[in-house]
Amino acid sequence: MLGKIHEVSMPKWGMEMSEGTITEWRFSVGDQVNADDELVEIETSKIVNTLNSYNTGVLRRILAQPGETHPVGALIGVLAEGEVSDAEIDQFVASKGAATAQATAEPATAKQESAVPAPAPRTAAAAPPRTDSGRSISQAPAVAASPTGTATAALSDADDSAVSASPVARRLAKKYGINLNNLSATGRHGRVSKRDVEEAVQRTGGQISQRSTAAAPSRTRSLADDSQVPATPVARRLAKKLDVNLHDCRATGRRGRVSKYDVEAAHALFRTAEGLPHPSALDLAESVVAGAAQVQERPLEGMRKTIAARLQSSKQTAPHYRVTMDVELDALLAVRRQINESNPEAQVSVNDFLVKACAMALVRTPKVNIQFDGTTIRQYTDADISIAVTLDNGLITPVVKKANTLGLIEISRRTRDLITRARLGTLKPNEFQGGTFSISNLGMYGVKQFDAIINPPQGAILAVGAAEMKPVVKDGQLAVATIMTLSLSSDHRVIDGVLAAEFLQALKRFLQYPASMLA
Repeated sequence: MLGKIHEVSMPKWGMEMSEGTITEWRFSVGDQVNADDELVEIETSKIVNTLNSYNTGVLRRILAQPGETHPVGALIGVLAEGEVSDAEIDQFVASKGAATAQATAEPATAKQESAVPAPAPRTAAAAPPRTDSGRSISQAPAVAASPTGTATAALSDADDSAVSASPVARRLAKKYGINLNNLSATGRHGRVSKRDVEEAVQRTGGQISQRSTAAAPSRTRSLADDSQVPATPVARRLAKKLDVNLHDCRATGRRGRVSKYDVEAAHALFRTAEGLPHPSALDLAESVVAGAAQVQERPLEGMRKTIAARLQSSKQTAPHYRVTMDVELDALLAVRRQINESNPEAQVSVNDFLVKACAMALVRTPKVNIQFDGTTIRQYTDADISIAVTLDNGLITPVVKKANTLGLIEISRRTRDLITRARLGTLKPNEFQGGTFSISNLGMYGVKQFDAIINPPQGAILAVGAAEMKPVVKDGQLAVATIMTLSLSSDHRVIDGVLAAEFLQALKRFLQYPASMLA
């Protein structure tokens, strides 16, 4: 070999990353790539980042196409130096493919292992099919036809319940003894489809039994005026929509009227007679309402999938409870105005004061400044404050680190920078992972009060409502003050009610007497 072969693998950016989706290759096969060149753009559950090349060479293979999701460590491309032959590249890819399959496959018995054919070498034109979880599966199903025309798959005793498949495909596979682990999924959302199972049977000489259908009797649509036929208003609108004459419908409704179901039945009979497929119940229901909006389906992807899993786990695992307190902000607003007016570059917001005040309150009540993984409590000296930022496809929590040591203007500058890069998708993993406490602020939307779900492994999160002018009683006199409602959600496994109250009490003092946090 005159040169070296270098693998390009799916990187691991952060502890929580388990897979990545290819967004764009910056080079094409045959291009010269230098070390540190931006090679491929990858989307994780939180960000879109660019993988720089670790080596210099010619890009010889692209094994992961844009839109495909692969697990961490999977081979996604190949670089080579010198005159490395295609055969050597293929051999390298095959060896890496076998290693990946062995690393990701679930434990199997010796009998099962002996039944699995050796993996064939992959080429640049065909990447191995993958399950929803990103695990590689066999390229070709090992199916043998029985004398009766049915088919039996290798590994028929292996559990395929976790394979994503349509209900029809699963029933058909069970009928013909095919294990879904051995099929390439071509259906929507990466599911094994009915066609995938049928093709597997037919490739081995098997036959799919067809359901016999008797010829439907011919029916002639009535052209008579049906305006006087007794019918419910819904049935009449539906009949007009489906072009069904009410004279052709049975009247099974109350008082001898044609009902919605009578129209649907007549419509189905006509479509059967005309050799057309029957509409679904959903189609019929939507057709009742004129101009009904179209429904669009899309799978739960990337960031939303991760958010759903993490928050569901948090809600189910951590026993949440809430402590709520009202805070007067008039003194804080006056200090904020002075800071911004005295410094033209300052853009300090109320949220910046909240970050600073929470950090100071966490230092005052350190047992809230924690992370908890279910078995171990980690208590921190400095407060790293996570801020919930809304994105088009979810939300992310960039972290203002050591906020208790920063001034308000510096907190404001760092927060704006983090939010900007979060919305551009250019945050580094260490800038949104970790944190010891979270703030979620919906006050700008006019929300008075809400409950937030804890961001694991943190122990608490503060929900911030809108600041409103309200009547209050001061020294026995009625007055007007700017009031904000704060709700603290805490994990009762590690933070008791008294501790949560002490934290809110300290936070309220810092917010109502802002000079105390600036000292």
